[in-house]
Amino acid sequence: MASDSSGSLTPVQLHALFDILNHHETYREVESFKHIHAIREYGYPFTEAESLQRPSSSPTYRPKSSSPLLQLLLTRCILTIPGMSDLPADFWSYNFQGIMVSLAEANLSESYDKGTLGTRKTLATGASVIHEALTRGLLGGVPKSADKTSLKERTYDVKQASELERAWNDCICELIHGDLADELFDHCAETADLEAHSPAVAAAVDYAILHLASLMHHVFVLSSEGQYLLKLIENVFKLVPFSSMKTALRVGNAATMINGMVRLFLAKMSVGAMTNWMGLTSGADDGMNLMQRIISAVLSWDASDFRKQAGQVESAKERPTKEQFTALKEHLNMPAEAHRAMREISMALQKSIVAVIFEATDPEIAASLTQSQHTQCLDWLSATLSARDRDEMTKVLCRSNPDCFTAAVRGAVSTYEPFIRSIHETLDLREHVTSVETFVPDFIETSKPKKAEENRPPSVEDYVALLRRNKHLFYNYCHDFAKNCTDLRERFQTWAHIVVGKFNQQPNPTRPDGAGAMNDELQDLYTQLPTEAQEKVLAALNVHASYLSKLDTLSSLRMQRPSSRAASPRRTDLGEPSMTGPGVYLMRWESLLDETLITPAVPSGPVRHGKDVKGQKAWGKTVAEDLKGGWDAGAIASEEDRVVPLAPDSKLVVDVLGQQFRDLVNDKIEDVVPAARENTATVLRSVQESALEVEGIM
Repeated sequence: MASDSSGSLTPVQLHALFDILNHHETYREVESFKHIHAIREYGYPFTEAESLQRPSSSPTYRPKSSSPLLQLLLTRCILTIPGMSDLPADFWSYNFQGIMVSLAEANLSESYDKGTLGTRKTLATGASVIHEALTRGLLGGVPKSADKTSLKERTYDVKQASELERAWNDCICELIHGDLADELFDHCAETADLEAHSPAVAAAVDYAILHLASLMHHVFVLSSEGQYLLKLIENVFKLVPFSSMKTALRVGNAATMINGMVRLFLAKMSVGAMTNWMGLTSGADDGMNLMQRIISAVLSWDASDFRKQAGQVESAKERPTKEQFTALKEHLNMPAEAHRAMREISMALQKSIVAVIFEATDPEIAASLTQSQHTQCLDWLSATLSARDRDEMTKVLCRSNPDCFTAAVRGAVSTYEPFIRSIHETLDLREHVTSVETFVPDFIETSKPKKAEENRPPSVEDYVALLRRNKHLFYNYCHDFAKNCTDLRERFQTWAHIVVGKFNQQPNPTRPDGAGAMNDELQDLYTQLPTEAQEKVLAALNVHASYLSKLDTLSSLRMQRPSSRAASPRRTDLGEPSMTGPGVYLMRWESLLDETLITPAVPSGPVRHGKDVKGQKAWGKTVAEDLKGGWDAGAIASEEDRVVPLAPDSKLVVDVLGQQFRDLVNDKIEDVVPAARENTATVLRSVQESALEVEGIM
């Protein structure tokens, strides 16, 4: 796999280089959002202001984003969604940014300190690998297919993984370079049977179901956080007032219905809210609305469970000393900078975070620390940090002043009121609310142990069956929307054209393979390196290319197992159920989790990694009663991961080309920002003019 004598990289090497830089840059950007500076340096639509303030007529945006890949996806795909340009001027730069800044200032805990992989780490790494797949398409584009045959004339053997993958690629290619987007909108308007469009679409739906089922299985079965997340979903579902929602939806007048739903979820009924509204007080605690009460209740139940676990340590017969608890409590009250310093010392000295805290407080406390006390202190710290996290999130989302969360939701509802009116006038939304009520319990039940089979954990096939028996609910909504809401359908159809056009390879690359539209630019980055650095980078690219090839092969093998079961009538014909499904991104996700640093398990010892604590829940996390005594997620994941190749070390490539790649992406989005700014300025002027008109009336 050597490059030619002129120093040009092969397509395989260019693909590997693109993958390394995109993968590491995406995760760096996602991880950086725990710091305030990442939000202020993000660029449009977030301002550079040091303190939160209402948007002025000329808001200041950072010209070069510190998170260009995230900004690329936001500006090209999200902000172009119909209605987004009409959001209030303060939606992004005041309300949304205010929430993000407050969460960063809350100093939420790290997986390192808690001794296990937390929920936020699990979700952040998962979001990162999905995001990188999208940005890879935005930057590199999708090449045209040489096959000119109509999708309706192509045939596929849906029992073969390679055929499902071919169908998916054919549909993606037709979406971007053909008329499939228009055809699907028109087809949905005619019938609720999406798969009747063509054999290609039917096979592509199977491909999507297999991958979505694999994702759900990975999150809720293989992840140590899965059963805990399922409990949260179940608790939230129980608190949602579906009957009241459907009663409000029965109101024929759209304005009255919207007002009823807003009152149901967003109205605050408290003395503080009343006195603030009357102008008698300013900034008084105005309580919580129903939406915030649901969030607060779920987080409060969680925090209570963690405190009970911490209390068990404090009341244990052989518990740590009073001085040790005092030192840990003092550490919790320290600022984020002090916590980061303790982590850095812990890593440098190869000592646990607990031992470092005690040494910084009083060396005698550290000297008298036994292994039993150390384990108890780690457990207590983990549970207390988890409880504190939930308290802080409750403050930000439910008890902050100003209430940016409620303001953001109100702004979104107000902006999309014309959309809601149009849908309400033409559709009976109660039917689709009932669909949600039907699907969620089915999903929860699918995710629980199969007691009839000795508490067997759910398999990938179980989630495939879940999606297949419920897909008609989604199809029915798409059909009703496309058939009856013609004005909105046209707007979303236009948006679909805009978005898929962003994945076109422009300009046409000299070599359509490799990194696509990024080939020449990545080649230039490599060519500019010194000869010695080129040799080291080339060796790393060859190793990484081999790694990606192995992942692709393994993903295809995993897809073949559940896809070959589609037509089998009996489980006894299928062999053992699958505990892993297809998806290279799932293996990349696990790789990120495996690399996460975790505090040593003993006072003095090596720093652990995520793979060392796989399957371990944060101490104090509970699950639903009927999930207790279920499966060992860590054991299943470890068994399945035995065949997954280890990710090679690509630090060398990132060190020498990471910043150049970041600058390259920033150059790609420069032409998008001015248009977006102008759009926001137009909205701002409209809001100001409306305010002046209201003042004139008053």
